[in-house]
Amino acid sequence: MAKFAPEMRLLSPTGERLYLTAEEREKYLNAAIEEDPIERMYCQILYYTGCRPSEALELTPGRILIEEQSIVFRCLKKRKTDSKGRVKQPEYRTVPVPKILIEHLDLVFDIRQKQKKQKSLNTRLFNLSRPTAYRLVKRVMDRASIKGKQATGKGLRHSFGVNMVSGPKPLQIHVLAQIMGHSSTKTTEVYLRFVGEEKRKLVMEAWEE
Repeated sequence: MAKFAPEMRLLSPTGERLYLTAEEREKYLNAAIEEDPIERMYCQILYYTGCRPSEALELTPGRILIEEQSIVFRCLKKRKTDSKGRVKQPEYRTVPVPKILIEHLDLVFDIRQKQKKQKSLNTRLFNLSRPTAYRLVKRVMDRASIKGKQATGKGLRHSFGVNMVSGPKPLQIHVLAQIMGHSSTKTTEVYLRFVGEEKRKLVMEAWEE
């Protein structure tokens, strides 16, 4: 039997949903407002970009593109060596985000000023360990009354993928693969096989046409 990477599943082996519904995403975003500004920014970056939690922790002022309204992430799940065993250069991807997120990042971290100083350009924005960041997301999920295996940073990442393919203007799969840092669109295609309310919504809309 073929083995699938966890990134390629939207349901657990026991059938539990691993992504947030549209309603849960909204509850999470609202619950994050109660956090301190820096912690709130971390939660919002996960929501708006679909990045891996560890990728958000690596962000620096130099990776925030104010004019382009985008954020640059280092892809952490890429192969570190090529087929000949040679070490590969790090890979990065650029993710477009809403203007309001860039404005809030600038307000909280003083991005424009830090980008003018070489010594602060590559200083990490978040002084959070991975366990602390995990507990932060869980705390926000609890406040939003979101329970289950989907109530994690990975659940947010999966819900981003589902959201991008289930909206009124679905994102092309190869574009979504680039945004999420997938090596192959075969990984990204799992979001076309989503279940639950998102699938029901599309079916209902088709009936109404």
